[in-house]
Amino acid sequence: MNPNNRPKKHGQLSLIFISVTLVLILIAFSYFYNILQPRLHQEAQNQSALLINSISQDLMQRQVIEDAFLLQREISKILLYSSEQYQQPYIKGLKIEFNPDLFPHHTRPLQRGKTQCKHCFEISKQLYCNSTNELIANVRFLINPVNYQRMINDITQKFFLFLGVLVLLLLVIWFSTRRLFIANLNTQDALKKANEYNQKILNTLQDWVLVINDQGRIINANQAASADLNIFNNAPDNLFIQQFVTAEKTQQPLMNLIKQPTQELQQNLIEVKIKTGHQTGHYGLLTCSRFIDPDQALSSQFLVVIKDVQALKIAESKLAYQAQMAHASRLKSLGEMAAGIAHEINQPLAVIRLGAEGIKQTLSRQNPDAFEVEMAQDMIDQVDRASLIIDNMRSFSRQKSTEKQWISAHTPLNNALGFFREPFRIQGITLVEQIDTGCPEIKVEIQKFEQVLVNLLTNARQALEKTHHLNPKITIKLQCDQQKVTLIIEDNGCGMDETTRQHCLDPFFTTKEAGDGTGLGLSIVDNILHELKIELIIESELAKGARFILHIPHKMTDNQDD
Repeated sequence: MNPNNRPKKHGQLSLIFISVTLVLILIAFSYFYNILQPRLHQEAQNQSALLINSISQDLMQRQVIEDAFLLQREISKILLYSSEQYQQPYIKGLKIEFNPDLFPHHTRPLQRGKTQCKHCFEISKQLYCNSTNELIANVRFLINPVNYQRMINDITQKFFLFLGVLVLLLLVIWFSTRRLFIANLNTQDALKKANEYNQKILNTLQDWVLVINDQGRIINANQAASADLNIFNNAPDNLFIQQFVTAEKTQQPLMNLIKQPTQELQQNLIEVKIKTGHQTGHYGLLTCSRFIDPDQALSSQFLVVIKDVQALKIAESKLAYQAQMAHASRLKSLGEMAAGIAHEINQPLAVIRLGAEGIKQTLSRQNPDAFEVEMAQDMIDQVDRASLIIDNMRSFSRQKSTEKQWISAHTPLNNALGFFREPFRIQGITLVEQIDTGCPEIKVEIQKFEQVLVNLLTNARQALEKTHHLNPKITIKLQCDQQKVTLIIEDNGCGMDETTRQHCLDPFFTTKEAGDGTGLGLSIVDNILHELKIELIIESELAKGARFILHIPHKMTDNQDD
C-alpha cells in the first residue's frame, strides 16, 4: 500500500468509528425517552398503587369512615407514612368524597394535607360495603412527587452510567481496532513488497514459469511465458499447457510425466518441444514440483519451469556436424593413406604371391602331398586376405558420397565383419553369425551403412570390455520376412538402465570417463539410419546386455521405390 494513502485510511476509519458511536448514542437516547421513561412512569404508578393498598387497608373500612375519630387517626397515619428515615412523607394529601345517599350530612369532600399540589399525581381508591356492595366513598391520594421523582432519577443515573461505560468500551474497541488496522497495513505492505520483489525476479527470468492444475490448465505465468503464450490478450483459464508443449522421445502424455512422483521429477528432466506463435519446434527442458493450494485442498497444482535450450540444440548440432566432418576428414585421410598403402603393399604382396605359387607348383610336381605344398597354399591365402583387408579399408573410408543402390543385405555386413573377426578372436569374444544369405536386396548407401555396422559392432565390443564375463559373446542375426529385412546385433555385456537407453542416441551423451569418448557414435548411427529410413529399436537391461534391431525395407516390400 502506498504510504501516502495511510492518513486517508486512518481518517476513514475514524469517521466510521465516530459515526457508529453517534448512532449508538442516538439509539440509546431514543430508547430511553420514547420507551424506557414511559415505562418507568407506569411502573412508578403501579408501585404507588400497591403501596397505597398496603397503607390504606385500615382506612378503607366502613366503620372507620363512619367514626370521625377513627377516620382522623387513620388519615394522620397515612399522611405521616414514609418508607425510609429522613424521607419526606409519601402522601401529601387526600380527598374523601362520601356517597350522599349513605352520608347525607357529608355533602362536601373531606380534604386533609396539601390537596392543591400541582406536581403530585393522584391514585383513586373506591370503598364498597361488604354486605350490600354499595359505594361508600371515593378516596383520592395525592402522591408526593419527590419520592416518585427519586426513583426516576435513580433509573436515569443508571442509564447515563451505562451510556458512559458503553462509550468507554467503544473507545477501547477503537484503539484496539486502530492498532490491529495499523498492524494489518504494515503486514500488507510487507507482503506486497515481497510479492513485487519476487515478481521482479520471476519477470527477469527468460525461462517459462507456469502454475498449472492437475488437468494442465494454466493458472498463472511469468512475463516471459505470458508474452510467448499471448496470455495478456487471452484469459489464462482458457489455455492448457498441452496446447503449447509436447514431450519428446516418449509416447506418454505430458501430464502423465508431470504427475510422476516428485523424486522422479527431480532426477529426470523432461525434454519437450515448445510451439507458440513465433516459436515453432523449439526445444526445452521441463522441471516441475507439486504443491497443494490451501484454498483448494482437494486439487494439486504444479510449478512448471521450462528452459529454452534451442540455442544449445543448435550448438550441439553444429558440434555434431563438425565432429562428423572431422571424422569424414580422418576417413578421407585414411582412404588416401589406404590407397597409397595398397599401391605400395600390393607390389610386394604380388611378388610374395607369385613366389608362393612358383614354390607350390614346383613342390607339387615332386610330391603333391608334401607339407611344404600346404604351407605355400597358406601363404597364398594370407596374401589374398591382406589384399582384401586393404581393399575393404579403402572402400569403407572413401569420403565421396555414393547413390543408394540395391545390394544383398549380407554384403555390407560381411565387409564390416572383416574388420572384427580377428580382433574378436584375439580378445576371446565368441562371434555367432546367423546370416540368411537368401534375403531380398536392400537399397542403401554402402559406405554409410557399413559405417553404421562398424559403430554398432564397436559399441558391442566396448560393452563387453566393461564386464568380466566368462563367456563374452556377440550374436549377429540376419533374417527377413515379406515386409523387411531384420538385422540384430546382440551382446551379453554391461547393458543399460532405462535412463541411459532413452538418451543413448543423444549427441555427446556418454557413460565413459572424460577423454574416453565423445558420445557421438550412436548419434551418428541414428542420423544415418534416419536418412536411410531404417527403423532402429534398442532393447537393454542393466547387466543383461543390449540388443540393437534394424528393420530394413527390402526389394519385395510393397510401394518400395525401384
